[in-house]
Amino acid sequence: MRVTRRGFLQVLGGTAGAAALVRGKLTTAEQASQDLTRWATPEETVIPSICQQCPGGCGLLVRTLDGEVAGISGNPLHPINRGTLCPKAFGGLQLLYDPNRLKGPMARDGERGRFRPIGWDEAVGLVTKRLSELRAQGLSHTVAILGGQYRGYRDTLWKRFALACGTPNYVRVRCLPPEIPALAHQLMQGVTTPLGYDLGEAQFILSFGAGLLEAWLGPVHASQAFARLRRSGERPRGRFVQVDPRRSPTAVKADRWVPIVPGTDGVLALGIANAMIREGLYDQEFVDNHTFGFEDWTDGAGRRLMGFKNLVLKEYGLLTVSAATGVPVKTILEIARDLGTIKPALVVGERGPAYGPDDLHTRMAIHSLNALIGNIGIRGGLLIQGELPLAPLPSVQQDEAAKRGLDHSRIDGAGRGEYLLVSDAPQVIPERILEGKPYPINALFLFATNPLANHPAKEQFAEAMNRIPFIVSFSPFLDESSAMADLILPDHTFLERWQDDQVTHLAGFTCFSLTRPAATPLHQTRNSADVVLQLAKALGGSVAESFPWEKYDDLLYEGARGLYDAGRGYVVSVHAEESLRKILERQGYWTPEFESYDDFWDALGKRGAWWDPTGLPVSRKALLRTPSGKFEFYSTGLKRLVDEAVKREGKTAPFVSALGGRDRGDLLFLPAVAIPPAREPGGFPLRLNSYRLMSRPTGGGRNQPWLLEQPAVHVRASWEGWVEIHPKTAAGLGVKDGDWVWVESAKGRIKLKAKLYPGTLPDIVQIPLFGGEGPNPNDLIANEADPFRGFGLLNTTRVKVRKA
Repeated sequence: MRVTRRGFLQVLGGTAGAAALVRGKLTTAEQASQDLTRWATPEETVIPSICQQCPGGCGLLVRTLDGEVAGISGNPLHPINRGTLCPKAFGGLQLLYDPNRLKGPMARDGERGRFRPIGWDEAVGLVTKRLSELRAQGLSHTVAILGGQYRGYRDTLWKRFALACGTPNYVRVRCLPPEIPALAHQLMQGVTTPLGYDLGEAQFILSFGAGLLEAWLGPVHASQAFARLRRSGERPRGRFVQVDPRRSPTAVKADRWVPIVPGTDGVLALGIANAMIREGLYDQEFVDNHTFGFEDWTDGAGRRLMGFKNLVLKEYGLLTVSAATGVPVKTILEIARDLGTIKPALVVGERGPAYGPDDLHTRMAIHSLNALIGNIGIRGGLLIQGELPLAPLPSVQQDEAAKRGLDHSRIDGAGRGEYLLVSDAPQVIPERILEGKPYPINALFLFATNPLANHPAKEQFAEAMNRIPFIVSFSPFLDESSAMADLILPDHTFLERWQDDQVTHLAGFTCFSLTRPAATPLHQTRNSADVVLQLAKALGGSVAESFPWEKYDDLLYEGARGLYDAGRGYVVSVHAEESLRKILERQGYWTPEFESYDDFWDALGKRGAWWDPTGLPVSRKALLRTPSGKFEFYSTGLKRLVDEAVKREGKTAPFVSALGGRDRGDLLFLPAVAIPPAREPGGFPLRLNSYRLMSRPTGGGRNQPWLLEQPAVHVRASWEGWVEIHPKTAAGLGVKDGDWVWVESAKGRIKLKAKLYPGTLPDIVQIPLFGGEGPNPNDLIANEADPFRGFGLLNTTRVKVRKA
């Protein structure tokens, strides 16, 4: 075979090319092999975090693979949940990876609801420019900040920002405990911090509507306390009674379910008090030595006034109470005898968001039972929540613009007039904005809240938002409210940010939780706390001086130093170490675990929480801070407030009218609950009761399908909303299980599937606050005045049902 020079060069070139190709393929194969090895054996880390799906504050362990979140479990060191979780926690994964999350800042593009993406520098510049203009014009008070359900240093940061900028309008949506019952505790005990219910040590628990095993303060912690009530090698099995118009999962697990006519819980409490007093079942030593207003008494003017004892004996006889509440006399007597003889006992009162128009006196009546059984300041009773020893922050600096702005009254009227007793009244905001009273709102900031989905007057709120020239939302999602914004600055999800949690609802310990980012942010979002710091720096002057921290974790680092310097408490650790420390501390010994604050801070981030299980002031003196130094059945604090209001505004003062009017005389200051008259059926014969499922996070959870799929086992339903109807009521309406029905109120109507459920009363229908797509019970709920919570009465609306 002849081989020419040209042919030889061609063959040589082809061979070289083939060799190069083979080498390339081998390189790719080797790379693929390395990728496969890394995929099969990724770098795994576990980072402590805090669940933010409800107020429970449970500790998490977040599992990451090569920096990506792959799983969630409970933190076994965390004192709130000890490694256990409820279903809501696992929805955090879908919150993080939701494909509908906003990818970065968005600015309004033409009409409201249309947006264009912008950069962070431009977005912060737009907010800074608008705030600077308002401050320069002397209009800083026309800025409103509406915040949702959160606590800790995020609340501190927004509060400082409002004070430094010069607006009195930092308004919180406080529709969840523990803020609400604190009002009755304050008026009867003089304490201003929420009290802790020591559920884990109680032997008898009487609950007025508190969903302890569902969606109350923290279902995990409450479930653990319930398990201890049920079985413990140290003591006999305890008893649990649930008073509720609905046979909820908590009622199912109770030793006794007591169905009750809605709005009569306070009447029942006073009927139980009647039985306890008649049979001598109350703690006479505590009542004689530590209470005021139990017996009739004479005031400084020589007037003879009725005491609590004669009030309940004369006005709340067992037959009268039974007729009003629907609870048999025999049941009332049996509850009273259990409450008076099983020690320690505890009475918890939380009917959903509110009991009704007489909410304050109802809570006072329920809380009176705790005084009758003498459980104030004892294990298994009511304990005061200890203050966290956090380091004090520098004072807020205010220029003249800020001082002038803060001289104006709040737009919601909280702390004045009808809303004298509340710190926030978001209920009236849309009405005040539409009326332009006491002044127009020129800018609105929305943080962790969606009023166009959850406000009882959401239609009115939408109209009000159209009147506001500049709206900024910090929502990570394009929800109903952020869609109305001029600017959206999307927040991280809770797995992507630095955050603290200062739990205020547990008895027996104080707790400060800390989390660092478990994941690198998936999108161009930012921690809203860092954005607030950035805005403060951009505004300059005294506003910038009020925020000396570059990043939010710098603020956390400074505040947590107080825990290290306190000389008490510990960073959480394994059970054996904690048990030894508690024993030593109770004997007066405390030894520091860390040589420096930086070591303490590092351990706090790695373990997730600091707690002090022994440093609580639980003496009765610490729990009884009224002018008399006693538990006051007759609230002298409430009388002082009423007298001041009458002196300032006359006998028709809005606050006095909200209490029931001065015509009630001194009954205003006692736990005197009006017995509701029988109601004619009228056009809306049924009462609507809304409730929250354990599997639904605060705010809804519509973007977490794992949770929407969780079944409501009592009616075998999931994914979509429903209305629960008593079978007898349904039969009268010609409705069968699974039929579509219209539920209609004076406000509107929604279409739902009917679920027949004998665990509701015949004249009540129940609708869960579902959180998914579709009908919303808020479309039915009337915006009734709520002067003692400031949010609205959510369970007093009347409805009718008909087949669709």
